[in-house]
Order: sequence, then C-alpha cells, then structure tokens
Amino acid sequence: MTHSGIDLHSHSNCSDGSLPPAELVQRAAAAGIGMLALTDHDTVAGLEEAQSAGVASGIRIVPGVEISASWRSQAIHVLGLWIDPSSAPLQNALCLQAERRRVRMRKICAALSDLGLPGDELLAAVESHPGLPTRTHLAAALVAGGHVGRTDHAFRKYLGRGGAAHVAADWPALAEVVAWIRDAGGIASLAHPARYTLSAGGRRQLLADFVAAGGGALEVVTGGNGAQHCDANAALAMKFGLLGSIGSDFHDPRLAWNPLGRLAKLPDCVVPVWRSHL
Repeated sequence: MTHSGIDLHSHSNCSDGSLPPAELVQRAAAAGIGMLALTDHDTVAGLEEAQSAGVASGIRIVPGVEISASWRSQAIHVLGLWIDPSSAPLQNALCLQAERRRVRMRKICAALSDLGLPGDELLAAVESHPGLPTRTHLAAALVAGGHVGRTDHAFRKYLGRGGAAHVAADWPALAEVVAWIRDAGGIASLAHPARYTLSAGGRRQLLADFVAAGGGALEVVTGGNGAQHCDANAALAMKFGLLGSIGSDFHDPRLAWNPLGRLAKLPDCVVPVWRSHL
C-alpha cells in the first residue's frame, strides 16, 4: 500500500465533520485510499458505521479517536489509533469529555447572551446536530444567524482565545489522555504538532513529556502543512524516537486545503506508524 493510499486523520458528522461516516468512507474509496482512520473529536460513535462501509468499499478502517488534552494550559490534540472502541475505561473517559464539551458550550452561549446575542437560540442550533457539540458548530450557527460573516470571524470575535465569549476548556492532563489510549490497546499519536503556538523549545518539551507519558507517534504530515513543517516534524520524530503518521484532518469537502488522502510522502527517515498493521 502506497503512502498516497493512507490517511490516518479524518472527521465525520459525529463530531465537527460534515459527512456521515459511510459517506466519508465512500469518498475516501473514490480518492484511492486503502487505509483510513476515523478520528472524531472525543467520540467513537461513528466507528461501527465506518467499519461496515469500509467492508463494502474495500477500505481498511483504522478505529481511532482525537482526544483533547491539556498541557501547560494549552489544548493539545492526541490521536488514538488502532484503539478498541469497546474498551470500558475509554468509553467512560469519552463520556466525561462529552460532558465537559456540553458544559463549556452552555457557558459560551451564556456569555453570548450577555453580549446581546440570542445565546439560547444558538445553543439549540448547536444541540440539534447529531454529533458532539463543538465550537465549529457554534461558529456555523453564528454565521447562519447573520451575526458574523464567516466562521473564522466567529472565532476571532467571540470564540477563540481573546474573543469576547471565550471560555477556556477544562481538558484532562496530557498524560491521562495518553493512558486512556494505551489502556484501549491503541497508539497515541500527537496531532498536527506545528499548529500549537509554542516556541521551538516548548515544542521539544511537549514531545519529551508526551514520550514520557507513553506517546508512540507524531503526525509528521498534516493536511494544509508545507514541506518545511514536514521536515521539522520528521526531525522531531527522529529525535524523540517516535513513529510517523500522516493524516489530512479532513472535515468538509468544501474546504479545499485538506482533501482526503492528498498528502506528502512520509520522509524515509521516519518509521511509519502503520508498518506493523499492513
């Protein structure tokens, strides 16, 4: 299986993606992908549907999840790859994550109400979605209601750090999240390392702590990243003895910058995370 046939980071409408799991898998098959990980935010709800669609489409589905963690008060995303979705400790942990998300969403919408926006209406719009509530859903509701022009404006003005209705997330510690993934038989892979606002020294410290906690892989190639990011990530993977992963972080076919499966090759110096799963 070539690199071009592998994509280990994608989202369905069970979290903040736009496509149902089966449709996502069909789209991956059409794009020539032979191995796809469904890694929804803090939920494994779409995996059964994805697995069935994978059998029908001839694609190998990697059971995955993307879990939000906290490291030095920054939100960090950890992918769990080849997890057992039926693991009771993981399911309990994800229930807690879902509750954290719901509590945070209610607080953000209350803050929007205080700013004179229809917070209750926006909350109802978010909660009408099939998946877990995310700020992406809320940004879309703000656009649909005519309160902002675009979703990135919603984050800049209201939802992102420094925004008027920003509520800091209360995510569990990085080491705890890595333990959940390992206990469920999975490999913990640090998602999109170039996207965190960290100094070079901060990024190295994050990776040192991740490895100390039992982290096993680094997403070296991510959708939307340039060649310089891939090289820097590959050097980090080598330095810390991590396996390398590649993933588009696909959410929506209307977002042209990260189509399914169209990814740079994993640099030869890095051992692929999928090597023992081919």
